[in-house]
Amino acid sequence: MNRVRNLFLLLIFPVLIFSACKGTKTASQPQAAAVAEPVLLGFDKENVSKEEFERVYAKNNGGKELAASHTQAQLQEYLDLYINFKRKVFEAEAMGLDTTPAFKQEFNTYRKQLAQPYLSAKEVEDELIKEAYDRSGFLVNASHLLVTVDQSASPEDTAKAFARVMAYRDSIVNHGKDFGEMAEKYSDDPSAKSNKGNLGYFTAFDMVYPFETAAFTTPVGQVSQPIRTRFGYHLIFVHDKMASTGTKRVAHIIVRVGDRYSSKTEEQAEKRIREIYDQLKAGADFAQLAAQFSDDPSSSNKGGDLGTGRLLPEMENLKLQLAEGEFSEPFTTRFGWHILKVTEEEKRASFDDSRNILKQKISRDSRAQISRNALVEKIKKENSFALNKANFDEFKATLDESFLRGVWKPDTAKTALYQKPLFTLGASYIQPIQGFVDFYVRTRSRRTGMTVSQAADEILNTWLEQELLKYEEDQLPNKNPDFRYLLKEYRDGILLFTLMEQKVWKKAVEDTTGLKKYYEDHQSEFHAGETVDVKEYRTTDEEAINQVKTLIAAGKSDAEIEEEINHSSALKLSITSQTYEKEKGEVPAELFSQPVGYQTETLQQNNFFRILISVEKNPAGVQPFEKVKSQAITKYQDFLEEQWLAELAKKYPVKINESVFNNLFK
Repeated sequence: MNRVRNLFLLLIFPVLIFSACKGTKTASQPQAAAVAEPVLLGFDKENVSKEEFERVYAKNNGGKELAASHTQAQLQEYLDLYINFKRKVFEAEAMGLDTTPAFKQEFNTYRKQLAQPYLSAKEVEDELIKEAYDRSGFLVNASHLLVTVDQSASPEDTAKAFARVMAYRDSIVNHGKDFGEMAEKYSDDPSAKSNKGNLGYFTAFDMVYPFETAAFTTPVGQVSQPIRTRFGYHLIFVHDKMASTGTKRVAHIIVRVGDRYSSKTEEQAEKRIREIYDQLKAGADFAQLAAQFSDDPSSSNKGGDLGTGRLLPEMENLKLQLAEGEFSEPFTTRFGWHILKVTEEEKRASFDDSRNILKQKISRDSRAQISRNALVEKIKKENSFALNKANFDEFKATLDESFLRGVWKPDTAKTALYQKPLFTLGASYIQPIQGFVDFYVRTRSRRTGMTVSQAADEILNTWLEQELLKYEEDQLPNKNPDFRYLLKEYRDGILLFTLMEQKVWKKAVEDTTGLKKYYEDHQSEFHAGETVDVKEYRTTDEEAINQVKTLIAAGKSDAEIEEEINHSSALKLSITSQTYEKEKGEVPAELFSQPVGYQTETLQQNNFFRILISVEKNPAGVQPFEKVKSQAITKYQDFLEEQWLAELAKKYPVKINESVFNNLFK
């Protein structure tokens, strides 16, 4: 049900008129300024202004410019929908649906999700988006040499790793050692043993951000300074930089070697891939050959499609050389023999068209922390953040080694200390040390390679970021009208879904007596032409459909037929029940004229072969209830909603200001 609710909020809700500009009834919502707005709708409970309706209408109808060209009839149709929507929300509130624990939990979850795009320093985010777009216009070919060191390593271990990587750099830069040979010999990246550290071509977002930045800023032919990432220290040697014309989508066919595969030896694999290659050169379809012969189950059923993401370095290099529609000669990787094809090439989008996609990528990338750090500093500055270091130092002095192990327990005798202020925001927001204590107890993470004081400082920084971002999130409705409107939309959407579920959707399914009565009272709505129910055997394999015909003639059951045909692949044959109408001409006419049990010859449609056997024939007229039950439920839901809306119209009457309506978008 949660998936249905999410689809309702994300798809149906924005398309209709499920939005309003008034704030929700939570403590964090702002009080509307006393501005005299023309009233369009007057309910007993609240008024709807001209500005509110125009904002909602424009949002869901292509913007203000397009909305201004709409007819009065279009505006009236939408106004009627909006009135019904407002009445449903009023009813949900009257029933207390907005006060239930389930609603509050769900609403708070959405609130957190909706707040995330607003919790960034816009100036910094804009710079990151522009940087990512500029970088995505280029490809960098680079090698790296890795010295691993854990992010939480002790200062001594970190210093040793740094000294080691600097020694390797000195050997390469000052003593002429070959980077690839050094990477093969000394890199902690296991793949360097086979590729000498070469990562092939990559672009923005293909690597962790610090690595990407070093690769894009190091000149071709030079070695970077040591770069620290979560994996350790890297040296990066840049081989080449080239402009990227766009994005290529690729597919492959792979022949693997091993007992699990058709090819048991390298010789057999090479022979097999070259036979496939010969078929491709003769004009065979790549996708069909991939589906039939590729040993990659995750891509073979999609025609070998690998998408547009990053591939193995040797495959990336080949991708650059192939134009749309071209395929490579057979080549090997550590996984087997491949043939690669570029199936689609899309030119690079403009900055404006790319902006939202890049913003989403940045939100999932380590770049997001840069923007978040900037926002935290901005929050501190805007709200006169002050940390009481003396109180925190006093608290740290009470800690022992158990704090590092994550097992420290607060001392009940130090309650007074824990109530001392730790930080303040503005004149009224005070957070005591107890907040930090609660966070530690809740998370209880271990810290190694540092002192108790260092661990406390590190945890404090993590906690402060969370607290400051939460504070900013609570202020968002006051500071950002767009967020306030969006929050209101989701609040009302959740209420509406819950109410419709109770009053219409579930009732139509569970009220079997009412459903059956509706069917009996409205039989004219369930009239259909002559139909036939058939059993359908369907496959893309002509040999398999001939085998099916033989097995049916031999009196085999469907289970026996499936076992015989699908023993090598469960996808080879499907057996389903279908209903076809005579008027639509989708099946041979003799299925309707011949007795039940009639079996067609093999029918071919596109790439499929079918055999149909009639199971039941239904004359034209009112369809049996069981056959149209799902259709009846839908119609019964509409019937129930229509009756309910009539009741709500009496309960929540409305006055429409015609003069204001006639001046919408003017």
